[in-house]
Amino acid sequence: MSDNELFESEEEIAGEEAASGGKKIGFLSGMVIQILKWVGIVLAAIIFVVTVVVVTLNFMGDRMGSQTRIPVDSESYADRLPVYDWHSLDELRGTTRDGSTFIIQPHIGYDPGAQAVLTEILSRRIQIRSEILLYFNSQDAAFLQNHQNRTRIQSDLVTRLNNNIMRSGRVRDIAFDVFTIIAF
Repeated sequence: MSDNELFESEEEIAGEEAASGGKKIGFLSGMVIQILKWVGIVLAAIIFVVTVVVVTLNFMGDRMGSQTRIPVDSESYADRLPVYDWHSLDELRGTTRDGSTFIIQPHIGYDPGAQAVLTEILSRRIQIRSEILLYFNSQDAAFLQNHQNRTRIQSDLVTRLNNNIMRSGRVRDIAFDVFTIIAF
């Protein structure tokens, strides 16, 4: 046997061992390749879906009217009416100076959380009702029926209640659920 034949047989044996060992290495690398392939497919699907959503929203957003957020403390809301706590009085009926009948149901507005004012309103309820009745008794039906005079009536009543009745707090507003003037 020559040396060449000896080395060739060793190469064949080594080649068979490498081939059998290569399958094990190939099996593990094949599994890793399969996992990486599926991870790539999932990532590609996610990127595709996100891209479609972004493009669709941008396309739809151009056609829809733009929506802007309105700040709460903007100057356009500066002239809004303040928020008050309200106390309701029972319905009041009486006659005006010229003999017409009025039916009103006033609500007295005061600062939120002002318990002293509410206590005073409750304790002076009869006096408040009397003051409101006296005001309406002293007015003509034509003045009371005119809608342009409504804010003047409210401010007059607030002034009268604060000056003549209230001691520990202030009435801030007066509003009416029922405001009816009936001429006979």
